Amino acid sequence: MNYYNFDLDKQVIFEYNEIDLPKGHFLHKFLVEFKLEKFEIIKTSSTKLNLKENIEPQKVVIHDLNEDEFYKIYVKESKDNWKQNDRFFSQAYFSNNLIITHLTDHWWILKSTRVPGEDVYNFLLNEARMTFTMDEFLDSMLLTLKWFNDEGKRIWEDTRPEKTYLSIGEVNWISSNNMFYDPITKQFTKVDHEPRINWVDKQQYMNDAIRSFIALFGSLMSLRAHQHIMDYVADGKNILKRIEYCIDFVETEIFD
Repeated sequence: MNYYNFDLDKQVIFEYNEIDLPKGHFLHKFLVEFKLEKFEIIKTSSTKLNLKENIEPQKVVIHDLNEDEFYKIYVKESKDNWKQNDRFFSQAYFSNNLIITHLTDHWWILKSTRVPGEDVYNFLLNEARMTFTMDEFLDSMLLTLKWFNDEGKRIWEDTRPEKTYLSIGEVNWISSNNMFYDPITKQFTKVDHEPRINWVDKQQYMNDAIRSFIALFGSLMSLRAHQHIMDYVADGKNILKRIEYCIDFVETEIFD
């Protein structure tokens, strides 16, 4: 789902005492513990949800329709890195929304308030709605990378491993429900977060970044039906110089 348009007065979608779930299923435990009465399941490309079997790992986004809040639940997935990620997301200063984490041995949950705006993907596919340029979108991606690294240095202060940088791994920047754009404030916000926060050396950071840059332009090249995007990449002719621009940004703005 790219754009949430719902009626808070509609009937309850699920009540946890009515859902036919296997004994001990994490969703039943979650609904009881967090007291959700009306909700919807947001399906994403990485959703791993099985309502018939209590298997692991599972991952799902739940939208609390009463409070208009979002829960991203990881069950036994990427558990080895949960503590480090929990430290970041529980202490980082997000500018457009509030994120609260819940960590146990069984799950890691990111609870988020609504981010202003709408999925960037919806704007990219409709040139008439775009009030930002493609270069502004590219810069927002780079500034997001810088923000994560700067916040990591603040949170870990002098305790981070020497000569390391906070990587968020490889990111598909134009996948749906990843980045939002608010036409009123003209602000971009990353809304999809994965437990991939990790301190890496300069080479590994650059490897992660370059793979993300290449994936970004590869995804743009696939949107052949949208002339404004094809004009931006000029069928590939402009991609190398823009990847070089991204690499220069990492070198000058992120690396010490």
